[in-house]
Amino acid sequence: MAESKKVLITADSTCDLPAGIVQERGIEIVPLSILLGEQEYLDGVDVTPADIYDFVEEKDILPKTAAVPPSRYYEVFEHAANEGMSVVHIGLSSAISSSYQNACVAAAEFENVYVVDSKTLCTAMGLLVLKACDFRDKGMDAKKIADRVTKLVPKVSTTFVLNSLEYLHKGGRCSGVARFGANVLGIKPSIAVDRDGAMDVAKKYRGKMDAVYRQYAADCLAEANKIDASRIVIANSGGIEPSVLAFVKGLVEGNGRFEEVIFADAGCTISSHCGPKTLAIFYINK
Repeated sequence: MAESKKVLITADSTCDLPAGIVQERGIEIVPLSILLGEQEYLDGVDVTPADIYDFVEEKDILPKTAAVPPSRYYEVFEHAANEGMSVVHIGLSSAISSSYQNACVAAAEFENVYVVDSKTLCTAMGLLVLKACDFRDKGMDAKKIADRVTKLVPKVSTTFVLNSLEYLHKGGRCSGVARFGANVLGIKPSIAVDRDGAMDVAKKYRGKMDAVYRQYAADCLAEANKIDASRIVIANSGGIEPSVLAFVKGLVEGNGRFEEVIFADAGCTISSHCGPKTLAIFYINK
C-alpha cells in the first residue's frame, strides 16, 4: 500500500460532499442522526431532505438532529487501526454540535487518530475534507495533514441566504435570527459562520428572493482574486428555481478563475436546520 493511502480521511455527514467525490477520494462518512418525531434515521443513509420537508409540511413539527456518539466513532477508528491506517477526521463545528467532542473522546483511545474541528458546516466543511485528501495524496502523514487543515479553518468562507427563517429560528442554532422573528419588512438575511464556528446574521437583503440570490452570489464573488482558485462550491437545499441556479453557475464559471466548481445538495442535517430554498457559495480565502 502506498504511504499516502495509509491515511484514512473521515468526516461527519454534514460535509455534504457529492457521493461521486466521496467515492473517488476514498472518504469515509460518519452519519449524524435525524429525528422525525419518534423515528430515528441516519443522515444520507435512509432519509433524504425531501423526506424531511414532507414531514414538516404534514406534521408541522421541525425535525431534530443528534450528534454521532463516541461508540460509533470508536468503531470507525478501530477498523482503520486494525487495517494499519492512521486517521484524520474532520468534524462539524463544535459550536453547533457535540459530534466533535465525541470524536475526540473516541480518538483518545488510539495513537494515530487526529480530529479537526472544522468550525463550519455543509460543503464549506467539505472543502476542508478535500484539502485533507489533497495533502494525503501528496504523501503527508496524518499529523501533518491535521495541522495543515487546522491552519486553513479560519480561511473558510461560510455564508448562505435563506428563503425562510422558520427552521433556523425554531432550531435555536442562530442567536441573531431571534432579532428578526419572521421576515420583517421583506428582509432576507445572509447567515455567516464566524471564526468560532457559531452562526449569526451577516448581511441584510431586501426584495424578491430570486433577486436576493443573484445579489448574494455577486457579493460572494466581489473580491474573487482573494479566493483560493482551486475549488469553489455552489450548494442548495432544494426548491430554488433552475433559472436562478443557472445564473449563479454562470456567474461562478464565467469568472474563469476556479479550477473546480462543485455543485452540492445540502444533506439532511443541514436541511433540518435551514429548510428548503437555501443557497450557499463556499470557498477558502488565500
